[in-house]
Amino acid sequence: MPARPAVTTLRSPNRTSLLFTVNMGLEDVVIDEFRERAQAAGLAVPHTDDAPFGLQSYALVEIDATPPAALKMARQMRSVHHVLAPLYTFLLPDDSEAALRAIHDTVKAHGVPAMETADTFRASSVRQGTHDFTSVDVQKWAGGALDARYDASVDLEDYDVEVRADVHDDRCLVSVQHTREALSRRHLEGYQPRAALKANVAYALLRLAHLEAPPTVLLDPFCGSGTLLLEAADRWPGVRGYGNDWNEEAVAGARNNIERADRSDRLSVREGDAWHLADTFDDVTADLIVTNPPFGVRMASSMDFFPFYRRVLGQMAQVLRPAGKAVMLVLREGPFNAAVSETEAFAIRHVRVIEIGGLYPRVFVLQRH
Repeated sequence: MPARPAVTTLRSPNRTSLLFTVNMGLEDVVIDEFRERAQAAGLAVPHTDDAPFGLQSYALVEIDATPPAALKMARQMRSVHHVLAPLYTFLLPDDSEAALRAIHDTVKAHGVPAMETADTFRASSVRQGTHDFTSVDVQKWAGGALDARYDASVDLEDYDVEVRADVHDDRCLVSVQHTREALSRRHLEGYQPRAALKANVAYALLRLAHLEAPPTVLLDPFCGSGTLLLEAADRWPGVRGYGNDWNEEAVAGARNNIERADRSDRLSVREGDAWHLADTFDDVTADLIVTNPPFGVRMASSMDFFPFYRRVLGQMAQVLRPAGKAVMLVLREGPFNAAVSETEAFAIRHVRVIEIGGLYPRVFVLQRH
């Protein structure tokens, strides 16, 4: 009989431990946001980890608060997808059949405290890495272990407890998920094109500007559905936000979204080509520009990004005040760096790679000379 894998418990006996799921590359943003919220509530956060057990796309925090108080605060987070209560983690054997058996046996042996009083449950899984099994296989084996240990029935819709058994390469992480709908699924009732930016990423881009004071005027030259504008209005109650898009449907959709959110008094959208941004906004001087230009994935083989970035940066420099900042998502780093160098209007203050839907763009934080 194979040896049972060693298990590391992630629960702290005197604190509440929380685990957040997030886009890779934004883990530290999550921790900064949580610390900010905890400080405002007068609560201590003695321990954090933006790569627990070397895993990306998770952020771990421990807070001196009761579980209900900690969860109440966690559900207000805007940079995350889901809120989890971490339980334990363990390494998996190389053999796929043995790995699934290890998941079953370990979950059955160590259990899930929340299952003690549950009538119904569901098992879910996120799997990353190269394996000869799927996330559905993990769900089945973990769910089978829970079914064997507890007197509770499976219900995929109306469940009392959701147990996650996430597999990342050779490690399994077991937790209880406390959010049914992802917290990042905001602003979804109105116009939402397929490539719309997720609300949590939009919020993170605003935080990455690291402003000393809230901006008075914010501009998004490629506003799409208006998510960045809406997140800015929620973050900074005094900001005046302007959006721009060349697409008539996007302009109408963003305006509708802003109206639905009751933000028309502070947010507005104009129709125009970003190549003529200075003409469209000749009456506006922005403190901050935050935007998600087209990645050009469908036309990457034919699109020349250098003149695109060069023209856009030149236009942005004309509507941004001196020392103002610009935060941009950029998929083509080489042409963008070359454009920044040639325009000589901006200094690069920060760069990081993040993951969005299987793509790995860079976040550039620029400051106008």
